[in-house]
Order: sequence, then structure tokens, then C-alpha cells
Amino acid sequence: MSPMVRCILFLGLLLAAGLAVFRGPVRSDYRRFGRLRTITGLMEWALMLAVFAFPYLYAPSCWPLVWSCPSDAPGWAHILGLVLIAGGALLAFGSMAWLGIRRSTGLQVTTIFDRGLYRWTRNPQVLFGIGMILGVVCLWPSAQALGWLIVSSVVFHAMVLTEEEHLNRTHGEGYREYCRRVPRYLGKPTLGSDIQS
Repeated sequence: MSPMVRCILFLGLLLAAGLAVFRGPVRSDYRRFGRLRTITGLMEWALMLAVFAFPYLYAPSCWPLVWSCPSDAPGWAHILGLVLIAGGALLAFGSMAWLGIRRSTGLQVTTIFDRGLYRWTRNPQVLFGIGMILGVVCLWPSAQALGWLIVSSVVFHAMVLTEEEHLNRTHGEGYREYCRRVPRYLGKPTLGSDIQS
């Protein structure tokens, strides 16, 4: 099997698994239990690991050590890629730590968190996770990299929609008011019109 076919198959599986997990068991757990069960949380983590492991199929084997791995990207793209990866990692994991691991993974959703980065975006982990992926795409641009960026964005968006349904059901008007103040990703808030009920 050619590397391109292997990448296309893996991306298709990632997309199918992402939509199935977030719109299936994750959504069901939120509706039935008001939180994720451990097994569903583990499924979510396994899916995220698979999403971030995709470059092993196409990038140089040294890619996890981006600062020392050779890239054919032009100088500006190399620097931009490194900045996106470093900044994305720092801010994605920093926002996850700021929110707390139990809240970040849907195991404890008791209050609306609107401090730190959550004042400017409702989903900093997703936003900066995509930034990290974009950084890898800058360093090793290819059709596979572009496919990874698109599929991971769709999977992350499915996760966000599922979480928003739960938060809206759990917190009602308080969450809708937060959505009127803070955008889902970037830009102007949409006055809550982006909330799925």
C-alpha cells in the first residue's frame, strides 16, 4: 500500500471515529449522566492521540523533535511553523491546566469558566491545538498535511458542538450569556446564535 493511500485511509478512519465518538457515546454520556464516564473519556483521549500521531505516517521520523528536524520549508515557513507549534503547545496545554484536567476532559462541569484565555475564546485548547497542527503543516507541507489539518478541524468542531449542547443544557441562560460575550473560536461573539440546543 502506498504511503498516500495509507494516509487517506487513516484520515478517513479518523474522521469517521471522531464523528462517531463525539456525536455518539460522548453526547450520550452528557445527556444520561451529565458528565463523561471513564471509558468514554478514555475513548476521547485515544482519539486525540490518534489525531496528533498522524504525522508519523508522512513526516520525517524526527518530526516530534521539530526544533532539530530538517524541513524543506522556506525560512519564513520554518520559523512560523516553530512559533505556531511552541506557542500552540504552551497555550493549549496551559489553558488545559488553567481550566483543570477534570473540567478539560468533561468529567467535572459544575460552573462556567470565563477567566484567563476563556475570556477571549470559549475553546482555547482547540484553537491552539489547531495552531500546533498548522505549525507542523508549515514545516512539512503536503497534501497529507492539508488533509490532517482539515480532518482534525472537523473532529475538534464535532467535539465542541457536543460540549456546547451539554453546557447549554446544564447551565442554561448563564451559558448563553457567556456565548454572547465570548466567541466560539475567534472574532466577534455571535450573540449565542452558534449554540446548538
